[in-house]
Amino acid sequence: MRKRILFTGSMLALLLAAAAFAQSGQSGSPQAAQGTQSSQTDQNQAGAAPAAEAANAQAGAAGAQEPAAAQGTPASEPAPAPASGAQQGTGAESGQGPAATPTAPGSKAPAGGASGATPSTTLAATDKTFIHDAALGSLEAEELGRLAAEKASSPDVKSFGQKMADDHKQAGDTLKQIGTSLQYEPPSRPSSHAKSEKARLEKLSGADFDREFLSLVVKEHQKDLSVFEKESKREAAPASLKSFAASTLKGLQDHLKMAQDLSGKLGTGSSSPGSPGHP
Repeated sequence: MRKRILFTGSMLALLLAAAAFAQSGQSGSPQAAQGTQSSQTDQNQAGAAPAAEAANAQAGAAGAQEPAAAQGTPASEPAPAPASGAQQGTGAESGQGPAATPTAPGSKAPAGGASGATPSTTLAATDKTFIHDAALGSLEAEELGRLAAEKASSPDVKSFGQKMADDHKQAGDTLKQIGTSLQYEPPSRPSSHAKSEKARLEKLSGADFDREFLSLVVKEHQKDLSVFEKESKREAAPASLKSFAASTLKGLQDHLKMAQDLSGKLGTGSSSPGSPGHP
C-alpha cells in the first residue's frame, strides 16, 4: 500500500512536472515568434533605408539637372532688372519733361517752349513777295523824297518831297519789324531800278526836275497802290501784314493826290484824277 502511494505520488509529480514544462514551452514560443518577427522587421527597415537614400539621391540629381537645363535655355531666363542708377536717371528725365525739339532755322519756336509761346510762321510766298516789294518801294520813295527836298525849285515840291521821305521812312521801319516777327528779313538797300532813277533825276534841275520827280511819283504810286489794297484784303495774309497794308494804303492815296495836285498846279501834265497810287 505504501509503495502504491509512493508510486502514485511519483506519477503525480511527473504529471505536474510535464504540465509545467508544457506550459513553459507554450509561453516561450510566442516570445520566440515575436523575436523572430522583430528580427525580420529590423532587417526590412535596414534594407528600406538604403533604398530611400538612393531614391532621394536620384531625386536630388534630377532636381540639379532641371535648373541647369533651365539656365541653358535663354528664352526661360527672366529679364534682368534695370540697374538702380538707370532707374534714377529715368526718373530725373521724366521729372524734367521731354527735351525741347531744336528749332529749325527760319521757323519760330513752338508754343509753350522755353522761350515762351510764339506764333507759327510758315510765311506764304505771296506774303514774302509783298514784304520784299513794299520794302523796296519805301526805300525808293524815301531816297527820291530827300532828293526832291534838296533839288526841287518849287517850295511846294520841296515840302512834299520831305513829307514823302519821312512817311516812307516810318513805313519802312514798321515793315522791317513785321518782317522780323514773321522770320522774313526785308531788303535794306534800294534796288538797281531806284538807283538808276535817282541818278537820272540828279542830272536835272529847276522845273525839269520838279516835273520829272512828280511824274515818277505818280507812276510808282499808281503801280503800288493796287498791291497794298490786295494784301489788305487777302484772308490768308498774317494779321500784322493786313493791318500794315491797310494803314499804309491811306498814306499812298494821300501822296498820290498831292503829287497829282502839284503836277496840275505846276502844269507838268502828270495829274490824272481818280487814278490809284503809291506812298
